[in-house]
Amino acid sequence: MELSRYLPFMNKWTNPLKAAFFFKLNEKFPRVGFAIGIFIASIGILFLLMFPFLALTLPFNLYDTVIHAQELKDWIDAVIQIILIGLGGAFSWAIYKLKFPLPSGLDITKEKFPHLLKLIEELQSEFGNLRIDRIIIRDKYEISVIKTPRSGMPFLNTSTLIIGLPVLQTMSPLYFRALLARRIGQLSTQHTPVSTRLYFLNNIWVQFKSSSKHSKNKFAKALSYFFQLYSPLYQNILMPLMQEEELEADSYGMDLINHTDMNECIVYEEVVNQFLENKFWPKIYHMAKRSKTPEFTPYAQITKVVKAGITDSEISETIQAALKVEMHNPAPLPSLIKRLNHLGHAKPLPPKRLSKTAADYYLGSSLGKIIQLFDKRWVAKIKGKL
Repeated sequence: MELSRYLPFMNKWTNPLKAAFFFKLNEKFPRVGFAIGIFIASIGILFLLMFPFLALTLPFNLYDTVIHAQELKDWIDAVIQIILIGLGGAFSWAIYKLKFPLPSGLDITKEKFPHLLKLIEELQSEFGNLRIDRIIIRDKYEISVIKTPRSGMPFLNTSTLIIGLPVLQTMSPLYFRALLARRIGQLSTQHTPVSTRLYFLNNIWVQFKSSSKHSKNKFAKALSYFFQLYSPLYQNILMPLMQEEELEADSYGMDLINHTDMNECIVYEEVVNQFLENKFWPKIYHMAKRSKTPEFTPYAQITKVVKAGITDSEISETIQAALKVEMHNPAPLPSLIKRLNHLGHAKPLPPKRLSKTAADYYLGSSLGKIIQLFDKRWVAKIKGKL
């Protein structure tokens, strides 16, 4: 059951005007915004710690209460403490037994992808020998790092670097290197240690929401009601801080390429993302519905379509639309103009046209097999929906 349907006031937090308030607050009083972020994060952590705290500390109080009990109210206090100990233990066990599935995808190994692994190892070394537990390739347009809790507490996590095949297929080796550096650099806590941890907590709370909701344990399901309220609240209130972390990630990209190339990379990323989201995939799904037997292979065609479809006019139109997005747009990724201003650029620069892709450069002979695998999965998935 989704509580948000029964609590209309929760929708107010997603209102752009409400979201703009937190951006303005963070802009005028950054320390206040930062303090609010820490406070909101502390609520989630203390909520989880509350149950083992009750289960471990109340038995001492119970012993003292029973030893000195003389009146009826003392025995009532003892009963209340027993109930609280039981609830604390039950919820603690439910939290401990929560399961957090790791992100699924094609595992990257040195034997199959030596060039890509070499690049990742170089970037890890560049930013301080950062630990990455898993590296996978997925079918979506994304490069992200997901921290998955190893237990019912958000302290020990497994870091998974997710690389979308469409990114490799639509980016040049130079641009891809910068985008990968953005994410790997975020694992470093040297520049903004607290803000970085707050940034990754956002997805961790989403995982707690999903894990508790789908648990068979009744006490875990009860926990899900808290996270259904807390997770979106956390995301919306901390959106300004999360956008600042994305801007900091652009700085990591500039550690490897110059300002001009980073400007072009950000612009091209915006253009490709909008092209795939608004034109490529809608057309693919439309063709699949019309034919009823989808034989079109999107991953085999995506590079060719992007090269042909992203013309100079397409780039110009996308940039003009992106520049109209407000500075305080409540989205995980800052607006284009905000990112360019952070680079010290007043205007976007037209990106270089795509010739050799990062997929050709870093995946080599394995690329064909990956494309066949992903296309086969896509066809099977879309047939199941038709």
